[in-house]
Amino acid sequence: MNKIDDATDVYNNIEIPKELDALVKKTIQEHPKKETTAEIKRFPVARVVRAASYAAAAAAVCFTVALNTSEAFAKGAGSIPFLGGIAKVLTVRSYEAREDDKNISIHVPAVEVSETEETMAEAGNTEAEDQNKLQLLEAQKFTGDINAEIEKIVDDYVADAKQRFDEYKEAFFATGGTQEDWDDRDMDIEVDYQIKYQQGSVLSFMLTTTEAWCAVYGEQYYYNLDLLENKRLTLKDVLGDNYQEIANQAIVAQIHQRMEEEEGYVYWGYMEDELDDISNIGGFTTVDENTKFYINANGNPVVCFPKYEIAPGFMGVQEFEIAQ
Repeated sequence: MNKIDDATDVYNNIEIPKELDALVKKTIQEHPKKETTAEIKRFPVARVVRAASYAAAAAAVCFTVALNTSEAFAKGAGSIPFLGGIAKVLTVRSYEAREDDKNISIHVPAVEVSETEETMAEAGNTEAEDQNKLQLLEAQKFTGDINAEIEKIVDDYVADAKQRFDEYKEAFFATGGTQEDWDDRDMDIEVDYQIKYQQGSVLSFMLTTTEAWCAVYGEQYYYNLDLLENKRLTLKDVLGDNYQEIANQAIVAQIHQRMEEEEGYVYWGYMEDELDDISNIGGFTTVDENTKFYINANGNPVVCFPKYEIAPGFMGVQEFEIAQ
């Protein structure tokens, strides 16, 4: 049995507070969702606030705090009950703006851990409840560090993207570019996220930063969290001690299959007619403890390689599901 199954068993054996259902219903009543089921299905990724069109004022910005409305979290308001607390993913910062030549669309997630009414009312009465309280505080610290990391990633990315475009604009005019030629140029700066998996105490989501002007650039950040153990999951946690052998065999098999089925698909180091002197230019060799991945709806890890890392850029991000 893999580690996710183990975590699920622990979760399934936790006694759920009887007040939880009432708490969820109360929360929904106090914060009614305006989206219909059809609207949620049309917008599966967090699109909570659409405050201003790009044709509006130069910096029409709207901030909000709202529940994520992805299909994965549409039921039960996205709550994950564990011990004495509830964890959920919120969109804590969401806005769209037009700044000079830049179109900005930002949706920042955060993992929030809070107490149930039962924990708040009875914490400290027994040793078990004290333990639940301690677990809750540790989870809040763990997720607080994750949230701070995400905020820094987003703020640094937006600032750097703006600076890169301003420097490009300055160089454009310095080398003889005209305003008429420049008028057709602008930059799209986007930050968004997707919930990939939630089961028991395990949560997996992906943060994406994208900028588009002369070309499209982007980077993905993967968060695989065990909220019961307060740790980031690794491939070894998910697949076991022989994770490298399991993942490597699956990835190599999929590489060969894709090259056979997709015309024009090539992977560096795997071309049969490759010259000997360039056969070691890079490409996939093995996964390790730093390999990026997320957990999909089937509970399987999906190993991810950025553009250009193991194949030409036109093939995009390469993903390989490691079935268990």
